[in-house]
Formats: sequence, C-alpha cells, structure tokens
Amino acid sequence: MTVKAFPLCAALALLAATGTAQENGPERPYPFERFVGEWKLKDDQFQQVWDGKTLETLSIPGHRTNCAPINTDKSILCEVDAVDFKGHILWAVDDRTNAVSHLSHFGERRLGRGTGHLEDDGNLMLNIRFTDEPEGTSRKYTYTWASNDEYIMRSVQFDEEGKPTGNWYGGTFVRVKHDD
Repeated sequence: MTVKAFPLCAALALLAATGTAQENGPERPYPFERFVGEWKLKDDQFQQVWDGKTLETLSIPGHRTNCAPINTDKSILCEVDAVDFKGHILWAVDDRTNAVSHLSHFGERRLGRGTGHLEDDGNLMLNIRFTDEPEGTSRKYTYTWASNDEYIMRSVQFDEEGKPTGNWYGGTFVRVKHDD
C-alpha cells in the first residue's frame, strides 16, 4: 500500500474551507493580555518564609519582569530580572480548557515544570515542581488581579503528602508606565 503525503498547506486550506479549523467557536481574545507589559515590585518589597516560620521582607529595587507574546497567540514569555537572580517563565494555554503549561528557569539550576488553570478574569493558578527543592515537594502559585495594573503573586510550598510546609514567598507587582 502506498501512502502519499498530504501537503500541510492543503490540509490547512481544507480545514479553513470546511470551517472545522475554528471548532472552538468565535476567536477568543489573547488569554494573557493582562500580563503583557513591564512589571516591578510594589514599593520594591518581596516577602518569604524559608524555614517554615521566619518572615523575611526583602527590598529588591530594580526588580523587573517583562512579559510579551511570542510567536503563537496562546503563549507568553516573561523575562525576570531580580537583580542578582535572573530567569524566565513560559506559559501556554489550551484555548478549549484554559489549562496552562508552565516552564521556567532561574539562576543556574532552578528549573520549574507544572500545569494550572487560567480563569476568565485572568487569575492564574499553577502547581509547579522545582529541581532545586526537596524531592516530592511542589508549589502552588496564585496570580490574583487587584486591578488592571496590579497583581499579587504568592507561592506556597507543599510536602509529598500535599500538606503546606509553611514555606512561601510572594509580592505585589505593579505595571511600569512609560511616557510615550
């Protein structure tokens, strides 16, 4: 039996002509629109607990996160410059389910992989495992919008049994406004 390759552009043209290319209904707006732009820590403040009990408040002047669409309309790349700790975050969303895939890398060895859910209002919840944290632990991230120009990010660590360890970090991020 001989199988002939069906050219990709012919397949796309067929899908467009039959209408099945848009099986999800009308085109939805860019799902990460609220995150696009440059962000800084509100009052340069970041908080963390690394030993389960001691709250540290850090001042990180110059912290910047720049988020921009990349080459698909369902993904975003955020470059993070936390002065002495740099990295990036990639999110991609399944438009049918709002399920989000997460991949990040910070410093020399902090690789994060996970999944989550993007709400219609732009709030984002993720479960992520990091290579530089104890085996079996995970983190639950929440990105909650306070306004169009401010969101609160909180990351809570959970042990292998799904119980909070008491370790967390987070901060409030505000949009950097540029004069045009």
